Amino acid sequence: MENQKANPGLKGRKQLILLVAFFVTPIVLAIIMYNTMPAGGPSKTKNYGDLVVPARPLTDIALQTVTGKDFKFSDMKRTWVMIYIGKADCDKTCADILYKMRQSRLAQRGEHLRIKRLYISTSGKAKLSLTKVLKEHPGLEVVSGSTENIKAVLEQFELENKASAKSANRLYLTDPLGNLMMSYESDFDPKGLIKDVELLLKISRIG
Repeated sequence: MENQKANPGLKGRKQLILLVAFFVTPIVLAIIMYNTMPAGGPSKTKNYGDLVVPARPLTDIALQTVTGKDFKFSDMKRTWVMIYIGKADCDKTCADILYKMRQSRLAQRGEHLRIKRLYISTSGKAKLSLTKVLKEHPGLEVVSGSTENIKAVLEQFELENKASAKSANRLYLTDPLGNLMMSYESDFDPKGLIKDVELLLKISRIG
């Protein structure tokens, strides 16, 4: 009798796993196919995104917005998120990447509302240089946190054979389930990002 009672729960967990796989697998497969297309496809262009395999779920860590509001990664679930990790100051590289993020999002036209942008400051609240740049980027969420919590955040963005997330100036992309799934070098071609995101939005059933 006890085994019979346990079966429904086990069945439910299996169904949940299958449901998650149903949403995530098409996204990952589409990107793999897209980046391995033959002549003329993205595989010919080094500036297209690098897949994070397997996709990595981001764990919530306490952060704060510029207004002091608590922030968690899960707050941005059900949307695609472009993430940049920088300092409280914003130099030319930082400003260029934020510009490309903004324009790549807007290039999705009516679909751009399915995408959010996040700036993670590794050195505290935004300073003057970053504050000035942010005026050009309405809607960009900026968060920071304690030294300990930022360290824990950065660990989740460390990628094999890549520079440290703290100094890499990479752009990261998460899916609507909160998984880190792609990243882009600091000198990425925005046209590549636009095409990658356009495909993801087209084949995604959520977000």
